Amino acid sequence: MDDSPTEALIAERSLGSRYEFEKFLDGSLVVERLAAGAAQPDLLLLDWVMPGMAGDEVCRFLRTDPRTIDLPIILITASRIETSDVAQGLSSGANDYVARPFATEELRARVDSAIRVRHLSDLAQQEGRRLSTINRLGRALFEARTDIPRILAELATALTVSLCDGCSILLLPGAVTIAPVTRHNADPSGEALAAISAMTAPVVHAFESDEQARATLSPAYASYIGRFGLRGLAILPLSKRDPLPGIVTVTREGRCCPFEDDDLATIQTCIEYASLAVESALRFEAERAAERTISAERERTARFQEEMLGIVGHDLRGPLGAILIGTEMLAAERDPAHASIVMRIDSCANRMVRMVEQLLDMTRARLGSGIPVVRQRAQLVSVIRSAIDEISLAQPAISFELVAPDDVVGQWDPDRLGQVVSNLLGNAVQYGLPGAPIVVNVDRGNGHATFTVHNALRGPPIAPEAIAKLFEPYVRGSDTKRNGNGLGLGLYIVSEIVRAHGGTIDVESVSSGTTFRVVLPTSAPPAG
Repeated sequence: MDDSPTEALIAERSLGSRYEFEKFLDGSLVVERLAAGAAQPDLLLLDWVMPGMAGDEVCRFLRTDPRTIDLPIILITASRIETSDVAQGLSSGANDYVARPFATEELRARVDSAIRVRHLSDLAQQEGRRLSTINRLGRALFEARTDIPRILAELATALTVSLCDGCSILLLPGAVTIAPVTRHNADPSGEALAAISAMTAPVVHAFESDEQARATLSPAYASYIGRFGLRGLAILPLSKRDPLPGIVTVTREGRCCPFEDDDLATIQTCIEYASLAVESALRFEAERAAERTISAERERTARFQEEMLGIVGHDLRGPLGAILIGTEMLAAERDPAHASIVMRIDSCANRMVRMVEQLLDMTRARLGSGIPVVRQRAQLVSVIRSAIDEISLAQPAISFELVAPDDVVGQWDPDRLGQVVSNLLGNAVQYGLPGAPIVVNVDRGNGHATFTVHNALRGPPIAPEAIAKLFEPYVRGSDTKRNGNGLGLGLYIVSEIVRAHGGTIDVESVSSGTTFRVVLPTSAPPAG
């Protein structure tokens, strides 16, 4: 811009044929031209002293407009060449200052330097924009997790924020059925871009004008080009791997420049990130489905096994009852020749009855209904004495010590509670040190009754890892010679009966002996 055509011509010829020039005689005309939204120049050579709008005024105005805030400006003048003038010109927004008359080499060097700085700044901004797009997409994909429609929507949004004007993602029918995803900066509905997006071979187009775009593309694009213009069109594969076949269509429109190689590389990186996120989501869902299938199959198998145990246990009680009745009848005849055989049959039958009852109790507990208890007023010490008397008849050599108050009364099922006590006493007899007494201690307080069963050890204490599994079904003691007749259900059933009463059971095993501790609430839990 110069009000002297001669001075403008001198500057033009000094710079040579490497540049294209637009010339203006007045500052207001330059402001109108730059504010009109047309393509911005690479540099403005601005005369300072002019009638109307002076050069420093033009600088200050252009620095207030976001579209021209970074435009390189060189002030050129013959009358304002003092140091204070240079400072004023630079403070008004000029990038550089040239005094007339100037040396041709100096003008060229200053113009080249200003344009080079602007070019490097543009490159840095573009690279920053590309990195920002990748980082933004990475955070969005992390938040999307396994939501595949959201993953694709985040990809389209990230690309249209800074790298393209429109983005459409179209998937072929396959492992994932998702509606097309479209984002367009000038068309929120995305219908226009969706109309021209179709499955086709990957291709990249660059157009210098809308006329070139119309001549290159099929007539189906004519309406879109007329509405938005088209400078760049890239159709890229969504993924080269199964199970995600599809295409991504991106556009550059209006007065934008076509896609640069670095732009396309960034877009492809974003597509690859989204593709990997979708594949990860599909694998995760497949693994979850497989786990659900395995879990359901295991549950069905376990339920079948437990139901079969219940059926078998129930059906065995009938013939076992007949055997026991038969042994009682034979025992009544008092035939010495058959006495030992009858006793053996009776012992085996009774052991089988206990096993059947344990199987039925285990089945009730495992099927979810739990072991049933019929609560009534019961005396804990009386239940314990009955269990001790019963075992003493069969094991007269075993001594018991009962330390208890007069009695402890609570709302319990006495039969089931007797089952707990008998099982714990039998366990103590089986693993206790011969000749050492088995000590039962009963206490009460704070609405609870507590009793412990302690026995000295014939061997080492129970290992911590064994204690952790002691109340699981089918777990038997390490002394298999003395524990060969059981199913390993006794302590499991004990714990389930205690749990049915709302109580707790634990065990401590040290060198001085093993102690089982049962805590029971003395009152029944409130209904419901």
